[in-house]
Amino acid sequence: MKVALFWPCGPIGRAVLQKLIEGGDYVYAYTDDAENCKADCTACEVICGSMRDAVAMRRAVQAADVVIACIDAQFGRRKDASTPYFDGLSSVFAAMDACGKRRILLAAAASGEGPAEHSRMLRLFGKVMRSFAPHMYRDADALLAAVRASGLDYTVIRYLNPFLKHSHGGYVLAEEGQKIKAGVSTENLAQCLVDVARAGGYSGRMPIVYNRRQD
Repeated sequence: MKVALFWPCGPIGRAVLQKLIEGGDYVYAYTDDAENCKADCTACEVICGSMRDAVAMRRAVQAADVVIACIDAQFGRRKDASTPYFDGLSSVFAAMDACGKRRILLAAAASGEGPAEHSRMLRLFGKVMRSFAPHMYRDADALLAAVRASGLDYTVIRYLNPFLKHSHGGYVLAEEGQKIKAGVSTENLAQCLVDVARAGGYSGRMPIVYNRRQD
């Protein structure tokens, strides 16, 4: 599998990159900071450019079978009205459209908003985000709405708390109406993304991932 990986230098992106390489996949890792992209191997091409560099972004996407975007939890400042991940994702969509690509997977915080958001825990999480991490909430809510409206073959693996200690019990991927738990480790979140990318499925859906064991 050939993967265009966006935001490969954050905690989630680094874990996904490592798992893809270890699994024998070829990765086009797109970043504006090549020095922090730890990918010294023949199975990865680091493509350096900004999220406004349409030519470089198309180069990352054009040979890929699937696009993966790793959206880390960035709390920011309360009064910061910017939406950096949403803005970047819009550029990713444009590059995919230019190259005729349709399949994209994302890891993203669950904003607690959406047309079918019935889970009490998700609604509570959304309220906490709005109150204590409004910058992250605005960005997450905007990008999830953009994904829903994109017309792409998308899967969003959502998380509530990605800072849980790693559990060797693995992960659970829960869909609407199923019971969920709050925390997931970076390693299990990355493994979930890679597993879904390889196996397919979950098209047009936004399940929640959590550690099977909440240690």
